Amino acid sequence: MQPLHSLRIGAILLWGFGVLAYGDTECPARPYRVVCYLASWSNYREGSGAFNISYIVPDHCTHLVYTFAGLNIGGGIDSLDYYNDINVNKGYSKIVALKEENPCLKVLLAIGGWNEGSEKYSLMAEREATRDAFADQTLRYLVHYGFDGLDIDWEYPTMRGGIPEDRENFVLLVQSLRARFAPRKKLLTAAISASKQILQSGYDLSRLCEELDFINLMTYDYSNNVKATLDAPLYGDSSNGETIDTTIAYISKTGCPMGKFSLGITTHAKTYTVAPSRLMAPGINATGPGLPGPFTRSAGSLGYNEVCEMLKSNRTAPSPWVVKSLAQNAVKYAYHDDQWMTFDGIETIGTKVKYAMDKKLGGIMFWTIDTDDFQGDCHSEAYPLLQSALRVLGYIKKV
Repeated sequence: MQPLHSLRIGAILLWGFGVLAYGDTECPARPYRVVCYLASWSNYREGSGAFNISYIVPDHCTHLVYTFAGLNIGGGIDSLDYYNDINVNKGYSKIVALKEENPCLKVLLAIGGWNEGSEKYSLMAEREATRDAFADQTLRYLVHYGFDGLDIDWEYPTMRGGIPEDRENFVLLVQSLRARFAPRKKLLTAAISASKQILQSGYDLSRLCEELDFINLMTYDYSNNVKATLDAPLYGDSSNGETIDTTIAYISKTGCPMGKFSLGITTHAKTYTVAPSRLMAPGINATGPGLPGPFTRSAGSLGYNEVCEMLKSNRTAPSPWVVKSLAQNAVKYAYHDDQWMTFDGIETIGTKVKYAMDKKLGGIMFWTIDTDDFQGDCHSEAYPLLQSALRVLGYIKKV
C-alpha cells in the first residue's frame, strides 16, 4: 500500500488535473513545468539561512536541479564538493530520494555555473573524441547516482575564455549527449543567458531546440554595476535597454517552439551601495556593490529570505526601508541610507508567471528555492514566492 503522506503530496500537486497514479502508470502531463534549482552549498550558510534538502516539498516542483557539478582535468563530469555531494552530507542521494515521496518528480544534475567559467568547457567541446567521451562518462555518472538527466550551464560559449567555434561546438556537444541519453530516456536541458548579445554569440537556438528537452532562460541580471538599475524588469527601462519582454521577442523569431522555454525567476536581490540623494529612483549612480547579507554573505546580492527580514516592521520599530513597486516593470526596489536593491515579491512574480502563460512558454524556473523564505519567517507560509507562482499556474488552490 502507498504511504498516506505520498498520496497527500500527489493529490496536492495535481489539484485540478486528476489523480496521480503510481507504480508502472505514467505520470499525467502537466501544462507547465516548474523547474527549481537548488544551490547545494546553501547548507553551509549561517543560522536560519542554512538550507537542508529535507526542507524541500517534493510536490512543489516538476523538476529539481542540483547545482553544480564541474569538469575534472580529464574533461569528465565530477563533483565539485565530495564532502557535500557524496561522502558525508550525501547531497546526491538525498535529493534523488525525494522521488520516493513524489514518483513524478524529475531530478537533474547541473554542470557548470559562473564559477566554473567557460574555458574548460570550450576545450572539452572542440573535438569529437572529447565530446563523445564526456557524453559517455556523463551518462554513466547520472545512472550511477540516480539522476534523471543533465542540465548544462556553460557560462558562456564563445566568451570568458571560449573561442568563436564554441557556438557550433556547443550544438555538437548537445547532439552527442542526446545520442547517448535518448536510449536511456535521460533528460537533457540547458540554462542560457537572456542577453541578446550572448544569445547571438553563443547559441544556435534553432538547432539546440531540436536536441534539448527544454531550455531555462536566465531572465534576470539585466542590471549592471555602474548604475543602480532594475535587475529583472518585465517591460520598461534597464541599464542596457533589454528586458524580459525584449528577450522573449528575440527568441520568438528563432523558430524555436515557445514551449521549449522556461521563464527564469530569481529569488535573489541585486544590491548596490549608492551616494544618498533626494532622488533614489532606478538609474542612480552606484559606488559599489551592496553590503553582504548574514546568510548568503555575498556583496551585491541578497536572498529574498534576507530581504524580507530587512523589510519587516515590528510593534516597536517600523522598517527604515522605503519600498517601491513598479507595476509596469513587474519588479520592486527599495533603499535605506546608502543601500539600494532591486528584487521580486509575491505580486511581481505573479505578473511574470501570467506573462509566461500568455506567451505560451513551457513553464517557469526558480533560481533558487533555498533563498525563498523557505521557513516562512516573514510570511504566513513557507516558500511564499514559489507558492504564489503555483497558485497562478493552478497547481495549488488559492487561499
